[in-house]
Amino acid sequence: MSDYALKTHGITADTPKNLMFSAGTFYKNLEYKTNAWTGTVLGATSGGGKLSITPEYINAELDGATVAVKGAKFKVGETATIEANFTEVMEGRVVDALHLVEDTTATVTGYKVYKSKAILTDDDFLKNVAFVGTLTDGKQVIVILPNALCTSAFELEGKNKTQATYACTFECHADITQDDLYHLPYEIYFPSATE
Repeated sequence: MSDYALKTHGITADTPKNLMFSAGTFYKNLEYKTNAWTGTVLGATSGGGKLSITPEYINAELDGATVAVKGAKFKVGETATIEANFTEVMEGRVVDALHLVEDTTATVTGYKVYKSKAILTDDDFLKNVAFVGTLTDGKQVIVILPNALCTSAFELEGKNKTQATYACTFECHADITQDDLYHLPYEIYFPSATE
């Protein structure tokens, strides 16, 4: 037996329950009402997606300190985004991604026609976009980014014998009525240990 009492790994009896192997599911307008989650699935993905929450910090410049000093580092902002690689080319997803408006004057039979618009309105922001990841024990971790706006380019490349995908990056925004505009209103839900 070793003279060292410290473990040589971080695995515990709970480790197999806390793993995530699935690509997750992406929702818009997810909310908890009457003891149940409701929302709209954004669509099927291929190649999964990515959740990124990045705080931004600044170190105070203090004479005599040549290293980062606890208490002199300040959070000055943050970004929160969800990027999903969608494979379904759906009308609603393209409209959400490009903030399009329907051309009601178009007279093409069998089609709806959409146009770009110059100015963003409140309707271009989704109530939220959410990532739902399922752990190996079946419980779900939910991350909700309110006031989500698609800020990525729309790029769709079609090729023979290749499934087309396109990435949408949704960025979380603070509401202008928020008491302070120093943090984003994202929420992360972890399953209770007692459930």
